[in-house]
Amino acid sequence: MTFVLAIFLGLIISIGGIIIPGMLNMTIAKISIKESQKQALNFAFGAVVVVFIQSFLGTYFAKFLDANPVFSEGLKKIGTFIFIALTIAFAIMGFNAKKKKEIEVKIDKKRNRFFYGMALSSFNMFAIPWYALTSLMMASKELFQYDIVSILLFSFSAASGTYFVFYLYARFFKKIEHKLTFIVQNINFLIAILTGVVAISSLYKMFFNS
Repeated sequence: MTFVLAIFLGLIISIGGIIIPGMLNMTIAKISIKESQKQALNFAFGAVVVVFIQSFLGTYFAKFLDANPVFSEGLKKIGTFIFIALTIAFAIMGFNAKKKKEIEVKIDKKRNRFFYGMALSSFNMFAIPWYALTSLMMASKELFQYDIVSILLFSFSAASGTYFVFYLYARFFKKIEHKLTFIVQNINFLIAILTGVVAISSLYKMFFNS
């Protein structure tokens, strides 16, 4: 059951973190439109190789933090307030999305798409702390354990979930491009609700179940 939870959490956390249209998603969409789906998926595969490394490093780092009660409790509290901030941020993004018509990205036409995906994904400095904090939050609720098999399964699942989202962008972006604004604002609100639930449950545990 522990391993199943690691796989499930890796999928949910990765999809929640990457599904909002951003630099990587929209680059994949543009490559798919201007070049081919094959090139877009080569880019996506390069990107998820980095995601696997980032999720592994973030979760493995969190393992040592979790073993130190002083640091882990402090970070869990910080993580709670980060989720509160994310709830507010996603709600604001949802309202702002109503005013945006499209997201502009530029693609480099000269680079190998696999390595280009690795390069752009490496610039996502939010990924490692995202996986560290979310795994700590899940561990605090006894939903995740920091054994090496669970960490590897979690990381592989995170990479798979990310690739799944990238595949959807490469495969279906043409069909949903005109509906993107509607999708973005509603996804933002949905994620705001999810992060809000996590934040509220963490606050309750912090003040009433400590």
